Amino acid sequence: MSGKKNKLIIFFLWITISSVSIIAQDTSSLTKHPPIKTIWAIPHKTLWQKWMWPHRSMVFEITKSRPINYDTTYIKFYNKELVITLPISTRFLKFSFTDAKTGHKLIFAPNLQYNLGFGLSSRWATFIINTGIKLFGDNINTRGKTTYKDYQLNLYGRKITTDMFVQYYNGFYIKNSQSFPNYVSSKPYFIRSDVSALNIEVSSYYILNNKKFSYRNSFGFTEQQKKSAGSFLIGVYYSYFAAYGNPSLITATFKSSFDSTSFIKNGHTQNFGLNFGYIYTLVFLKKCYATASLVQGVGGEQVEYKRDNNSDYHKLIAGTGKLNVRVGLGYDTGRYFVGTMGIFDYFLFNGNLNSTFDYSFGKFMVYVGYRFYTLKSEHKLLHRLKLIDY
Repeated sequence: MSGKKNKLIIFFLWITISSVSIIAQDTSSLTKHPPIKTIWAIPHKTLWQKWMWPHRSMVFEITKSRPINYDTTYIKFYNKELVITLPISTRFLKFSFTDAKTGHKLIFAPNLQYNLGFGLSSRWATFIINTGIKLFGDNINTRGKTTYKDYQLNLYGRKITTDMFVQYYNGFYIKNSQSFPNYVSSKPYFIRSDVSALNIEVSSYYILNNKKFSYRNSFGFTEQQKKSAGSFLIGVYYSYFAAYGNPSLITATFKSSFDSTSFIKNGHTQNFGLNFGYIYTLVFLKKCYATASLVQGVGGEQVEYKRDNNSDYHKLIAGTGKLNVRVGLGYDTGRYFVGTMGIFDYFLFNGNLNSTFDYSFGKFMVYVGYRFYTLKSEHKLLHRLKLIDY
């Protein structure tokens, strides 16, 4: 898997460096040509031109001028700049299983780790790749070892934002172990190296006040909020969560505190619904900002699980909820910026109806960033795209 990850990093860096090499060169000595208006005007006759045409077309689409559809007194857009960030971040996926009859629950938490990453931001998307360099965390002796694959992609458009998560975690500890009378140990937590969890989620929001409020200021880094503003958010979400334990999620140490109907081997839930919320960015001291967002999701849950006795349970439940919280704090000079941000999702269900899962996931990071000015003018870029073969 590490080989594929390295190839992905190399490919992405090649695209970035190639783009910069095309658009950052001085073209003052070149003969001027009429502006290129479409990708079909980019040379594509020779074999080399045809080979380079897809890449040049992508650069053209990313960097071409677009009509201004926002209030420039509120938002500054760095659409011609390459944004690089170096974040120190942690990501997580944790869950709990609640017994509807007794009210008892087990809280499964991963052993959080902090990693150094590398981030690139474009006009509408932000990619953050973990370098694999661990800075601190672990506490393996008391919390066990967690291995994970955690991919998060955030698409920040002018009017619509979309968050996508694919997370697989193996190795948890029972966070509330000491609250159960049968747990007797010198260690504070019961370690479950056999437990695995998978989460896949897609969530989108429409920004109603998109002309004055910038989502990218605090989370995409390709814009700057010049004056305080906020916006109502509406959208949709879908999430799939599954948990597995061998031989069971409820082990012998804790079974006396749970009803037998809650003894399960594995289970999964599908959750879907509508999002409603509000986000606000406060700008102070001209270059500082603080952002907070609260979005409530309302929808349904399809839950299924297999018990220890091999019996199955499944049910569709209406009225379940989801809560999304975002926070951001930063200092932005325009050229460089520093800050911290967090994205947290909580899926909370009605345990009075049936035994089920609550789960949460997200990320938190501290970062420094810099914006590289790669275009002196769009006119020069278009010339370069046409003359690069000469």
